[in-house]
Amino acid sequence: MKTSSFAVLFVIFIFSQLTLLKASASIYEYEWIGGQTGFSGEIFLDAPSSALAPNGGRDTDVLPGSFLSTPLGTFSVLDTGLDASFGAAGAMSWNSSQITVMWLFFQPTTPINNPAYNKPAIGAAIVGEEGVGNAIEVGSLVGGFGTAYAFDDFSGQWLAAPVPEPAIASLILLGAIAALGRVMRKTGTRI
Repeated sequence: MKTSSFAVLFVIFIFSQLTLLKASASIYEYEWIGGQTGFSGEIFLDAPSSALAPNGGRDTDVLPGSFLSTPLGTFSVLDTGLDASFGAAGAMSWNSSQITVMWLFFQPTTPINNPAYNKPAIGAAIVGEEGVGNAIEVGSLVGGFGTAYAFDDFSGQWLAAPVPEPAIASLILLGAIAALGRVMRKTGTRI
């Protein structure tokens, strides 16, 4: 019976590893790196590159949880309606190391006033559009997307976030299964 208990624990371990692998491989994170103090952001995508994206490299490949943070506030609601109106019209391009083309607009969850225009503020994540290399911008709709540059950051880049090593989670899981097996052996419990 020890062999069958071990076999069950081994199968549980294998399925757990496959679940961890699937979970870590389904979301691809890109971070605003090297920008000014007060600016940050994360863009979560559904594929490792736009070539492999289910929606062909569009703003619809952006996953919930993506956001931009600026000194004026945080913008976390993707606005695909505005994305379709400007720049690449929602088209994006990325690879496993960086985002190479995007112009995404984010709304705040609560209104933020843009003091440059005294209008509602909108956050924008831009790469390779309208002569902008990489940017987090805050603007307003003023006959188009207007920005006064006072609340913008052009000094960072949208780079792939480091992927954590699954080895730690695997070791913890393996240790838990071994401890469970030991307890089962001492108590005579069988699966």
